[in-house]
Amino acid sequence: MKKIASILILGSAVLASQSHAGLGTLSSLASKAVATTTGTSSQNLDLAGFLKQAQATNAMFIQSRTTLATLFAERKDSEELKTKLNSLKTTSDVKEKEAIQKEITKLTNDVLDASKKDETATLERINALSVSQKQLLVNSLTNFAIAGLSARELVLNSKQVSMQMLSNPRSVSDSGMSFMDAKGLLGDVTGIAKNATMALVEYPQLMKKAGLNFKAPESAAAKPVDISDSI
Repeated sequence: MKKIASILILGSAVLASQSHAGLGTLSSLASKAVATTTGTSSQNLDLAGFLKQAQATNAMFIQSRTTLATLFAERKDSEELKTKLNSLKTTSDVKEKEAIQKEITKLTNDVLDASKKDETATLERINALSVSQKQLLVNSLTNFAIAGLSARELVLNSKQVSMQMLSNPRSVSDSGMSFMDAKGLLGDVTGIAKNATMALVEYPQLMKKAGLNFKAPESAAAKPVDISDSI
């Protein structure tokens, strides 16, 4: 769990830096990562580029998913999530950040699991949202879907990446990550890809039932929406 929390925090930092540089960066990184890994030997793989894209994808997934949880949660859980997110931003202690991120992840999982089990209650909460909150919901779902699509592209080369990591561990350290963090990140992105149906099918269907105009992006090259200051 400590390893996973470290990766989540690292991913959050990556997304925060990218939001200042321009959110179009994610789609361009995706194109480069796929282009440099398709049809090349493991020796020629741009591992640093792949890991950078994987970090950005993972960070976008975490951010959009947590934002959705604040909108779908009951008032008490929503306020608790916002408080923890604020603490995560203001705390500099690494161990404390890891502990807070674990709590955020658990609460987010609980809220989204509950939203799937009780669709009627979730639709009621969506209908009760303000206009600005509904727009934030649509924006978060857009990013959630892009993260899923990006992860699907990345995992096409996961076997090749694993081979590169094993055959040339130094290439991992040259990217600025430890071998264990890189391995964990690859696992996280694989998990996002496997569960992308929620972002690409289930939630769009839910939005249609709620009467919201939302069409899931069809490509990882779609431009994400900056929601970094929305919570």
